[in-house]
Amino acid sequence: MVEINPDREVVTERSVSSKYDMTIAFVGNPSVGKSAFFSRLTGIGVVVANYPGTTVELTHGSINVDSKKIDVVDLPGIYSLGASTEDEKVSKRYLLREYPDVIINVVDATRLERNLYLTLQLLELDIPMVVALNQMDAAKEMGLELDIDKLSDFLGVPVIPTVATKGLGLDEVVLSALGEELSTENRRKVHYDNHILRAIERLDEDFPEISYGIKVRALERDEEFVKLSCRPHDADLLLATSESITEEIEKAHEMQISDTIARDLYGEAGYVVDRVTTQVERKATLKDRIDSLLTSEYVGIAGLVSALLITFFIVFSVGGFLEEGIVSLFETYLIFPVEEMLADSSPIFRNVVIYSLLGVEAGFAIAIPYIAVFYVILSLFEDSGYLTRASFLLDNWTHKVGLHGRAIIPLVLGLGCNVPAIMSTRALNTLRERRIASILIALTPCSARTVIILGLVGTFVGYWAAISIYVLELVVIFGTGWVLGKGLPGEKTGLIMEMAPLRRPDRKATLQKTWLRVREFVYVAFPLLVAGSALLGLLDAVGVLDVFENAVEPVSVGLFGLPAFAATALIFGVLRKEMALQILAVLAGTANFAQVLTPIQMYSFAVITTIYVPCVATIAILKHELGWKDTALISMFTICLALLAGFLINVAGMML
Repeated sequence: MVEINPDREVVTERSVSSKYDMTIAFVGNPSVGKSAFFSRLTGIGVVVANYPGTTVELTHGSINVDSKKIDVVDLPGIYSLGASTEDEKVSKRYLLREYPDVIINVVDATRLERNLYLTLQLLELDIPMVVALNQMDAAKEMGLELDIDKLSDFLGVPVIPTVATKGLGLDEVVLSALGEELSTENRRKVHYDNHILRAIERLDEDFPEISYGIKVRALERDEEFVKLSCRPHDADLLLATSESITEEIEKAHEMQISDTIARDLYGEAGYVVDRVTTQVERKATLKDRIDSLLTSEYVGIAGLVSALLITFFIVFSVGGFLEEGIVSLFETYLIFPVEEMLADSSPIFRNVVIYSLLGVEAGFAIAIPYIAVFYVILSLFEDSGYLTRASFLLDNWTHKVGLHGRAIIPLVLGLGCNVPAIMSTRALNTLRERRIASILIALTPCSARTVIILGLVGTFVGYWAAISIYVLELVVIFGTGWVLGKGLPGEKTGLIMEMAPLRRPDRKATLQKTWLRVREFVYVAFPLLVAGSALLGLLDAVGVLDVFENAVEPVSVGLFGLPAFAATALIFGVLRKEMALQILAVLAGTANFAQVLTPIQMYSFAVITTIYVPCVATIAILKHELGWKDTALISMFTICLALLAGFLINVAGMML
């Protein structure tokens, strides 16, 4: 059995140190269960999702097997070693620079032909490899019978059937990867076009020490691959020699050599699949009929709208119930007794302590109930495969208003958190798409904004008032997308996306994923919240808050109809969006906002907070992905839009 190392760690993009006896790298297409495998093996708990773009950086963990300490690396999900996307570049560079001892290629049994495209490329790297044939349960449900032994013979490497979500086959894969008999001999070579095979033979005469796979990449003009694999002099000479040969092949074929190689790879993959796969006739199941309905134009859209309304109702109901109970417990058994205890103490000390406790109360009572419930539902959507179907349906509609292709996936991700959503735009094909997607993600109400909408408007104004904010957000997002789609030049692309099979979510995986996401708030936001609340207490005690609030009162009250202390809360919302509501509770002295704000004030505060400049983490990732210029423009646009919305709501409120 594989023993999990209790001293596990997460490290991003680093070379393996000498403390490890060997390195195993997980490689595979997006959405094949690779990260689920890695999570179960190492216990680190990588966030697992049924959509591309989740893992964008290297993640390391360690395990102990017998006396060996092994570094396990989860590489980004990729479709090939061609390095057209950032994920593919990261994976290729790691494999060629770090040269792991073994590759575990995780393959989706339900999409074997497309997955084998990458497998055949990996076989040319001359790195020992094991194939984990995953999602065998889904393949069986689809009526696919796979001859595992024959597939292993065809590829020339061990093939182990697995079900990553249940941990089936995990030990066998790892033990096979550690087997001493694992070698790179007798592995399958792609039957490339005769022109390419003759070209490789010509290169063999001049470069007998350079491996077969490197020569193929040299003919394909993959300079980075060749330079990472060879000594500088050899790489330059090989590239120069292969250039003229490549031109001859392209002239003979009247097409790019990369297209010829891709055709041969897919042909080889199809040949293998035809000989190891048998399709068993089966009747349409209930799952098939449900899938058909979920992806149909009208029933699917109606179902999606219903799912969203039910989601918000559950978050609103459960979150509101938990919030009420937690607030009551905090105020009865902690805050009121401490206030009485510190009645005769120094005003500064008393304020710092009380404000800190109010910050803790706000975190537990406002953020965690709504965030946790929302993430449970989001995890169920992800793991069941419904999220990709929702994205497919949204794509058909949003093409009309400027949202393009795979940008739908990051937008849906943005409902959870804007930061990984913007990071996942790296998978988009053009800078134009990345810009459009990033701007719209910045406007997408993430889970932190959901806390504000439901915790303030949903609880104290009404459910449908909260829903109306989401409708307003959709209008803003679609309107902005339409303008950007018409105004920004560049090529428009369609949707290219994995449609994950419908499956029953694993309860353990769902709860684990929810905890990992909530943990990020507990570990990161809670200290900021308590420190910020303590600072507010200090500033209040020495009179600084009064000075600031008096200065902004003409604008806050005059233009937006908000009490002056709301402006302070809005500023803290830049640190983390949910902190705006939590600090509002601290400044108001209560989490029962109906005692200090009118319904129109709560509505206005929620709209402004939801629209204006994202949190600092989102700003940082925008800068990293797009640069300071685009980040500044996006921030200024959202601030102006939020202030305009707040002003119009105030005017409408006065007219009612």
